[in-house]
Amino acid sequence: MKNNYLKNKVALVSGSSMGIGKAIAWELVQQGAKVILNGRDHEKLLRTKNDFSTNGFKVKSVIADIRDQDKCKFLVEQTISIYGQLDILVNNAGMSSRGSIEHSADKNFTILSETNFTGAAHLSKYAIPFLKETKGHVIFINSVAGFRGMPFNSAYSASKMAQAALSEALRIELYDFGIHVGIAFVGFTQNDPDKKILDVDGSLVYLPKRNNLRLATAESVAKSIRIMIEKRKKRITLTGLGNLANFIFRYFPIFSNWLIWLNREKIKSQYTLIGGEKVNEIAQVNNQYQEIITGVEGKVKTVLKSPNIKTY
Repeated sequence: MKNNYLKNKVALVSGSSMGIGKAIAWELVQQGAKVILNGRDHEKLLRTKNDFSTNGFKVKSVIADIRDQDKCKFLVEQTISIYGQLDILVNNAGMSSRGSIEHSADKNFTILSETNFTGAAHLSKYAIPFLKETKGHVIFINSVAGFRGMPFNSAYSASKMAQAALSEALRIELYDFGIHVGIAFVGFTQNDPDKKILDVDGSLVYLPKRNNLRLATAESVAKSIRIMIEKRKKRITLTGLGNLANFIFRYFPIFSNWLIWLNREKIKSQYTLIGGEKVNEIAQVNNQYQEIITGVEGKVKTVLKSPNIKTY
């Protein structure tokens, strides 16, 4: 049921070419919002945009990798260029990984931090001046892994805990400007078949379907996010398991430590290192090539900004 709160509001949803991000964009656009889709993969983003068009919804899309600070600025600037305002920023883009601290590839820590923490921080930074004008919303899509450090998923947990701290600080900083800051701790959710995570060796692996848990749907998560925005809620925790974990971690920290220790092997074998097909070698090479190109572009920009270099 529409209540018109979101009608004509402009929403930027990072990482919205698939999964929860796409579902959030879909939920918002159905309520009358003007949505900017975002992703790194041109073909995937185009397919998603066409899905919306086929169903009668006109959305705009902007390719940008939020790991790059300049691309975060570009993404916000494009939103303003297209619609002239920004009411809602949904920091959804994220990356997950698996593996112990000892054996994880060094780049995994960097990629997760740049995606889940600094990417969200930079997007929020550049969006704030425009959100002040609309007294809008900054939403963080977090995880129950953001409650505490989880074994064999430490880098992911750390990046999500950092994001949670960011949201808490931002909420106080923006209070006097009337900007709503909300964070959603999402539990185990049905993943898109194309969902990839970082394997312990730094390669990409398709996240296998979890059959040992009751999973929330992306659509149900999106509906909860929409309600959080409309009611300007500060914090929500999704799924029964997520609420249980939140309660135990918050009120019984010693017991929770013992519980995780007792189930460490089960966590490793049934929840973290649960298999998954490797992304084919061509895709791996393309991904590495894109990282190289992005790095080169950054160096070129630095050189061109040098006072000794003239541009024509």
